[in-house]
Amino acid sequence: MMRFLILLFVSIHISGCSWVAWRGYVDPVTTPAPGSYVKVLGGCFEIGVQNLNLEQKKAILEAAAVVCSVWKSREFQTRVTSQTWLASCDLKDNGTKDLLSGEDVFNQLQKGLPEVFSVNPRNPWMAIAQAQRSDTDHTRNRVAIEPNRISAWYAAEGTESGELINTFAHEVTHLISSQFRDSGHGSDKCPDAKLVSYGIGNLTEELVK
Repeated sequence: MMRFLILLFVSIHISGCSWVAWRGYVDPVTTPAPGSYVKVLGGCFEIGVQNLNLEQKKAILEAAAVVCSVWKSREFQTRVTSQTWLASCDLKDNGTKDLLSGEDVFNQLQKGLPEVFSVNPRNPWMAIAQAQRSDTDHTRNRVAIEPNRISAWYAAEGTESGELINTFAHEVTHLISSQFRDSGHGSDKCPDAKLVSYGIGNLTEELVK
């Protein structure tokens, strides 16, 4: 009974999409063979596609290429640098908000991109997608995305494909920096539009339209 209550307490207090292990992924991670990595069109990074079927691989690589293209655009730079962002919903030790300038965020997005990471068609616990970042071993950088979100890329209307672009961009921010967190997001004090992970995901999707 006590074990159940502890697990219930933990599950209730977990929010956001990053830093949570997902079911269906075996640890420790086996380093994929070199041939498992595919360079994304636009040259932003390489993605380990060893866990994707052919349709999923195509969808992920196409969505990733769109994100690369948007992030390299002048309009994206202008929009990112024109505002102050929340790195997280946490308060600093002095009680102030965890703010970053637009220039700082843009520089981190450009210079901090992971060289390689894997994408897995998994059902993350309590989330559509989750990212796990390693500061010591890049082969442990990985993103899990709900299979339905990936397969929706092929829907006739554009909304579903935009959602995958949004999701992908969002999760990559978590791989760029552990400073970009989103636990507690969506409140008046921490609106998604101001938060790096959600704001960049939304902006990336917007600029595709």
